Amino acid sequence: MDQNISPKDMKEILEAGVLAPSPKNRQPWYFISCGKRNKSRILDLLKTKMEEMTLQSENIGSLPISTKSIEQGSELLLVYNQYSNKEPDYNKNRWKADILSIGACIQNMLLTAHAKKVQTLWICDILFAEAEISALLGSKDELVAGVVFGIGARKEIAKRPRMELDSKLKQTD
Repeated sequence: MDQNISPKDMKEILEAGVLAPSPKNRQPWYFISCGKRNKSRILDLLKTKMEEMTLQSENIGSLPISTKSIEQGSELLLVYNQYSNKEPDYNKNRWKADILSIGACIQNMLLTAHAKKVQTLWICDILFAEAEISALLGSKDELVAGVVFGIGARKEIAKRPRMELDSKLKQTD
């Protein structure tokens, strides 16, 4: 039930991510496109992690939904922070700025995919197996998130429930 994405559309989605703002133009992100073989290996790691956590009565959160989405998706992209494990003077403020920038990068990709009617899921559940995934891919950098593209084949993307703006907006005098 994969939704195949043309190479041209995928390139435009990735280019939208690269255009995201970042303080001092650091552009702290980079991507690893997993391909079918590594996607399958990552799924195995996540399923093993889910089994271990279930046996230990740990909360697995939305990990079953995330693994199903990865299975159905046509593209799995991992997003890394290229600076957090390398810069000797890396601090909390720099990390926050880099994470916000990476979030903007991911959001740019999601918005572009949405405009192309490509279904997506921003996945942080991959962090349950962060060390194992990074070892598999040979990365010593900080894994921040995964994004799966091309889930299902619906033409209309369902709206997700959202809280009312009034509950999210705090005003001061």
